[in-house]
Amino acid sequence: MKHSEYCPCKGQSVPDKAFTADRVEIVQGLRVFTNNLDRGTVDLSRAEWEWHGPEGKHHLWFDVVTEFDYKGNRSGGARVMQSDDRVATRYDGKTA
Repeated sequence: MKHSEYCPCKGQSVPDKAFTADRVEIVQGLRVFTNNLDRGTVDLSRAEWEWHGPEGKHHLWFDVVTEFDYKGNRSGGARVMQSDDRVATRYDGKTA
C-alpha cells in the first residue's frame, strides 16, 4: 500500500498495518460493512495512505467491492472508496 503522492503530511511515515473500526486488520478480501452498511470485500489494488490533519494520523483508503446494499439486496459489485475508520467486520451482532 503506497503513500499518496498528494499527502500533506510532510514526509511522516505511514503505519505498517491498517485496522477496521472494530480493530480487525485490513487485508485483501476481508468482508466488511461500509459506513452506509453495504457489505462486500476489501480490494487493496488502489489503496493509498492519506494524512488526516485534525487527527494527526494517516488513514488507509481502499475499494470495497459491494455485494449487498444496506437492505440485503444484491448490489452488483459496485466499488466504493472507504477508509479504515469507515468499515467494520461486524454490525449489530452480524458478520459482514
